[in-house]
Amino acid sequence: MNRPSEDAALERLRQLDAPAPTPPPPSGSSRPAPRPEQLDQNSGSGQLVASVFVPGLASIKRHPLLGIVLFVIGVALPFVLLAWIYANRGDLVGFALDPQFLLVVTAIALGAVLVRLAAIGEVFRAHRRSPGIAGRSAVAAVVVLALGLPAYWVAFQANEARSVVADVFAGGSDEPLFTPTDSPSDTATGSALDHDDFTNILLFGGDAGPGRWGLRTDTMILVTIHEPTGRTALVSIPRNLTRVSFPPGTPMADAFPDGFDDLANAIFPYVSTREEMMSAYSRDGLQAEAVALSEALGYSLGVEIDDYALVNMQGFTEVIDAVGGVTLELATSIELPPSLPGERPLPSSIGPGAVDMDGAMAIAYARSRYADSDYQRMGRQRQLLAALGSQVSATDALTGFGSVTGVLDESMRTSLSSSEFSNLLDRLGDNSAIRESVGLIPPLIEPGNPDYDTIRTIIAGVQNAMVTGTPSGYGA
Repeated sequence: MNRPSEDAALERLRQLDAPAPTPPPPSGSSRPAPRPEQLDQNSGSGQLVASVFVPGLASIKRHPLLGIVLFVIGVALPFVLLAWIYANRGDLVGFALDPQFLLVVTAIALGAVLVRLAAIGEVFRAHRRSPGIAGRSAVAAVVVLALGLPAYWVAFQANEARSVVADVFAGGSDEPLFTPTDSPSDTATGSALDHDDFTNILLFGGDAGPGRWGLRTDTMILVTIHEPTGRTALVSIPRNLTRVSFPPGTPMADAFPDGFDDLANAIFPYVSTREEMMSAYSRDGLQAEAVALSEALGYSLGVEIDDYALVNMQGFTEVIDAVGGVTLELATSIELPPSLPGERPLPSSIGPGAVDMDGAMAIAYARSRYADSDYQRMGRQRQLLAALGSQVSATDALTGFGSVTGVLDESMRTSLSSSEFSNLLDRLGDNSAIRESVGLIPPLIEPGNPDYDTIRTIIAGVQNAMVTGTPSGYGA
């Protein structure tokens, strides 16, 4: 009869034993502060910081594939590129002249910045309801853009270099500029030379002012390389060489059947001032004047000419400055010509001993005819060329990279591809590879009344010396 009342009493006791409920916080009171990890998760601040330095790290849990892509482009690829450049730092100049490599550098540099902005955008989208996320994301984006300044510089310089490479260097061709129909070297040396084993490149230098190419080629050097051994010879051709002949059937041969009636250094401006000659010698975007001169020298010297490189010497001054100058060891004192208008004053003489030269002094040294003859001047040009090739390091070239590329567009044209030019620099920079330095000067020849059979014999003897590794007897 009393059962319901007993049950009610027990329920009442259980209620009394239960803990009292927590009352709601009074109006105006603050809630307990969330733990730091909760605050970071809610605001996205830590993820924004991570996106600036390691893009993809904050996104990989929400979007695994996107996070991996951002990390690879923003972190892995730049790291791999830097590691690869460091491992191959000895060939940096070659890479700097490679259009494909420059395109890769441009893409990776810009990509590293863009993926960080994309990572910040992904974090903003994931936390768009968090108070203040827009402002923090904007700050992170500004930080990325500021830290990206070196990347913009690298991309800009690489893109500028690609443009210069396209202007200065040819695409490269296996067809020589001139191939002799006979082989005088075979009879001259008493042994048959494999002419396919040689690469012959003409280096032309003259003065016409930046960007002007109607110049007299006062510097003409034949670089002959024996490819199987890497042995190299430099042969200076005098600017006052006369009666230079042209291959039969060519426009210049028709105009001068008995040989050119002026000095050899006048062939270039002769062609450049005659529209019909410019048209006749036009070939694959190469300079018609250089093609005509290459054919003439190849035919007269009896040697195949594979390529040429034309340097405007006034612009070359700036190239030397951009790579930090050059040091030459002088055996005697050399009197220098007066400074050109607008150039810094030069000493009246330099040497003997080691002399550190900037561009103006180096070119003055190479040009000087004050202390000795025009023929000694040719020897100084070969000395400067070899020293510059051996002393300029990859670090020097890259330090002055922007200046060098800017000047090259104004001061050089060549039929060589960028990779072939890089290989030429390597050869000229290897002191052990340059075995002969020969000047076609008295008493070897008389430039005013040259015996071209004798000249061909000398060239053949030099090439034979490259094969055997013994002196030709003609070198300095």
